[in-house]
Amino acid sequence: MANDEHGCEPEKPGSFFAESKIGSNRRDDLVLPTRKLSDREDLLAEGVNLPERGRITEPNKGREWIVGWRDGTALSLFDGADRVFQFNTSGQLRRVFLAGQKLAARDGELSRLTRRSDAAGRMAFDTIALSTQRRDQVLQCLQVSLSELAQILASGNPQIETIGLPPNVFSGRLQRWLDDVNPVVIAHGPGVVG
Repeated sequence: MANDEHGCEPEKPGSFFAESKIGSNRRDDLVLPTRKLSDREDLLAEGVNLPERGRITEPNKGREWIVGWRDGTALSLFDGADRVFQFNTSGQLRRVFLAGQKLAARDGELSRLTRRSDAAGRMAFDTIALSTQRRDQVLQCLQVSLSELAQILASGNPQIETIGLPPNVFSGRLQRWLDDVNPVVIAHGPGVVG
């Protein structure tokens, strides 16, 4: 399944991406500017917060995921340039970066974080809870990413580069994590320890 079949592509009308345009009159539709893939650091080489990490590339399409662990169990999944899903040490979804938006877990739900500066010029974040529909769209995009990643691993043909652990250990750990994370549970907060 391609991401665009499930509302995870910018071009699809009705998708999380298409409806997340600046200028919308809905409070939970505002976005932050997205970064281009070329602007992103090479997470495999420079992802020092993820001491055990790897890049999985689908050979036929060149699509890639970066997966890494903090503290040995808190997984971060980077699916292309603008889909980042981060989990806590209990495997619960804690933070999401999607369609230029920063989302964080709060009391088992997802909230959009918006930056503002106070009168003294200090930066702060406001949180706005996502609607049930928006939350479900985010979770659907996550499920598509996880499903496609699992399919690539199961194909026996992915290209895998790793840092901090051998490729076979990386793919085995990732496969076990994928088996255990379903269904996805939203954490009570955005912290790494769950």
